[in-house]
Amino acid sequence: MRNIPARAVAAIVLTAVAACAQPFTPKIPKFWDDHEVERFEVPLANPRYSPRHMSSAEYYALKVRPIYKTYPVYAPGREPAGYREHLKTLEPEIIFDPAKLRTEADWIAAGKLVFESEPLLFPAPENGVFFPTPLPPNADGTLPFFVPGARYVIRTKGVLEVGINSCAGCHTRVMPDGSLLAGAQGSFDFPASAEDLERSRNRTPESLRRYQERSWILYGAPWVEPKESYFARLTKDVALQHLATNRPGVLPRQGTSEFAPPHIPSLIGVRDRKFLDATGFARHRDIADLARYAITNQGLDTLAHFGDFQPSAKATAFSSEIGTRYSDEQLYALGLYIYSLQPPPNPNQPSGLSRRGEKIFVQQGCAGCHPAPLYTNNKLTPAKGFTVPDEMKGSGDVLNVSVGTDPTLALATRRGTGFYKVPSLRGVWFRNAFGHGGWVDTLEEWLDPARLRADFVPKNPNGPRGAVPGHEFGLKLAPNDRAALIAFLKTL
Repeated sequence: MRNIPARAVAAIVLTAVAACAQPFTPKIPKFWDDHEVERFEVPLANPRYSPRHMSSAEYYALKVRPIYKTYPVYAPGREPAGYREHLKTLEPEIIFDPAKLRTEADWIAAGKLVFESEPLLFPAPENGVFFPTPLPPNADGTLPFFVPGARYVIRTKGVLEVGINSCAGCHTRVMPDGSLLAGAQGSFDFPASAEDLERSRNRTPESLRRYQERSWILYGAPWVEPKESYFARLTKDVALQHLATNRPGVLPRQGTSEFAPPHIPSLIGVRDRKFLDATGFARHRDIADLARYAITNQGLDTLAHFGDFQPSAKATAFSSEIGTRYSDEQLYALGLYIYSLQPPPNPNQPSGLSRRGEKIFVQQGCAGCHPAPLYTNNKLTPAKGFTVPDEMKGSGDVLNVSVGTDPTLALATRRGTGFYKVPSLRGVWFRNAFGHGGWVDTLEEWLDPARLRADFVPKNPNGPRGAVPGHEFGLKLAPNDRAALIAFLKTL
């Protein structure tokens, strides 16, 4: 550019700025439309129990949940003197206002506010820390913004609240250099404190029963397993084991399984995915489906009816505040923000080894399920033991080949469609918890034939012991070919 006159450079810059600031007129549909709600979820493996959600009229009768300005929470011993007293003098301030959004960039920035907002609020604890975190505080003593309870919310002057369940809480990844990657698979876990473990060891029968009831609300599926049998499996020792073996990238979200929790997906690139969730239970045809997925994932699914079973009529651990909802404008902005998310620069550049690995990728038939450029065919594959319904066979969405991984999530949970979606391999270099159950943390372990053995022990000490069956593609490669394939996958 050194030979271009300064005026010309300035003109180019001004033209680019003007283009970015063009007025943007969003076309926001009515997201919770009765007809579309019936169509956006894939029927469950037992279709009699596919969820029936509240009607559009019931949904839009709920109160819109404003998004308020938030303030950081400090780590113990780091809070400036008088900080909370000062916060209590402040007026509530609503920061999401669609009337002020002019450009597409404005809407995307507003969507980030929705992504980071906590939809279920509680009174702030006196000690200032709502939820223990394994992450160190920032240099100024504040807690990382995406940790549950790490921001004060002021909805009423003089009252401090903290919240949980933001999208950012599960979908912010701490990268090796300490930077944060929005929308990615969360990489941190919340290890139980010594006090929590001690309380769990000393549970009374009444305490255990309350724990079992909470678990049933989140994960119970009576058409799969009766409540009494579920409680019999969820003993005090098993509950303690679950508490003690949390691991990064894996979370038993509502509707899945406390006994076989799934991994957290990355949202980067989700715009190009036809199905959402490991079992593909939500179709993704456009931004409206993404909005409906957000609505159900923030607690509406625990209010749904599965046959004659309703998990809860009250807020649960994964809910929004009962009686409230997102506005359609908030959901639209959220969708635009998620669609805008980009992967970080990949440090794994193509090499002779990776180019040989790409040839092996093609030779081994990997591209049949994971074709470029998305590295997924965007289809569903049936779980072992599931018979594909006739109406799905001709849909063009089903790859009638089972890869043989554990069928629990697909056949024995509230989100069990009988299928698993074929995942994209893009971005595997910055992910962990591979397989829909997050059984191993590295590609090297996933492609190690030793994982099929009954005595397999993952490198993550909290990972499940024993064989990790299924998806045997690539396991018979010679070690040098396997290394080349992994080198290629890390460039994606």
